[in-house]
Amino acid sequence: MLLGSSPSSPPSATGSPSRPTRITQIAFNSGFFLLAALALSAILSSFFSLSRVAWSSDIQNIVHNWPTNSSLTTYPTAFTRDILPIPIHSHNDYWRHVPLFSAISAGAISVEADVWKFSEADLFVGHDISSLSRARTFKSLYIAPLLKILKGQNPDTEFTHKQPETQVNGVFDVDPSQTLHLFVDFKTAGAETFPLVLAHLEPLRTPVNYLTHYNGAAVVPGPVTVHFTGNAPFDLIISNTTYRDYFYDAPLDNLLSGKYTAENSIIASTSFERDVGHVGWRDEVSEVQREKIRAQVGEAHRRGIMARYWETPGWPISVRDKVWGVLVGEGVDLLNVDDLKAASSLRW
Repeated sequence: MLLGSSPSSPPSATGSPSRPTRITQIAFNSGFFLLAALALSAILSSFFSLSRVAWSSDIQNIVHNWPTNSSLTTYPTAFTRDILPIPIHSHNDYWRHVPLFSAISAGAISVEADVWKFSEADLFVGHDISSLSRARTFKSLYIAPLLKILKGQNPDTEFTHKQPETQVNGVFDVDPSQTLHLFVDFKTAGAETFPLVLAHLEPLRTPVNYLTHYNGAAVVPGPVTVHFTGNAPFDLIISNTTYRDYFYDAPLDNLLSGKYTAENSIIASTSFERDVGHVGWRDEVSEVQREKIRAQVGEAHRRGIMARYWETPGWPISVRDKVWGVLVGEGVDLLNVDDLKAASSLRW
């Protein structure tokens, strides 16, 4: 030992713990609290999981696991279940990937078929001659599917025998009284096409009459209301004064002539672009244009006739939506649309 140095003394048994001991203790305490927190979290998670299970056992689990093909799930008229009918017209409906059915599934209460007479047996459907095919006919795309839907919505069961014979359901399960408007646009000469169109409508007349008709005194509503437009011959349409189950698509811009009444024209239509005017992508619908719409729609309604505008803007979307809003606000009865999804998403 060197002079002046003092020997090191061992730590006292009652003194402060060494540094390694303090670190060990801190680690032990931290681990304890971490384990306690994890345990508490697991307990709470189990509690909430049990709560969810208990709740889902009451209703959510039943909904989630409900059998899709059970007799408790379906019913005779369920084909169009949950579809709310809305006042939109499926413009050029035959262009859709699934004609008629796409429109009905979106809730559209009106569809349109352009028909061409190039044989004595068939009416071909398409926008122009180059788009026609032997398979796509008025019968295959519209008459046959409509008949099948209507038969399904009017089943023959032990219960239906108890309802009045005059009660016939339309295509919409939610509102069986809602008619489906079927616009038939004559593309070939009216006088020649007219008899063949009437013949094609026969399956919708008998043995069950699904057609809205005029009985000589009043219009009797039915599940399907047929409107002739395009080259359709007005004089031939109104020639039968005692009974007819088709109506003329009157010119909305010419109702003051007095020719068109609620008995021969349930709906009147005109071109928005031609009669109301163009609306540019930076423009609003002007007050003059609004007054024109208001006057035409008002005149139709005074005569008991519904109003529709075709050739409305489709692009830009902002302009289309503005025009849609104005037309609905001014009381137009059928909104002419190409985009079914957008139209069905409006706040009707």
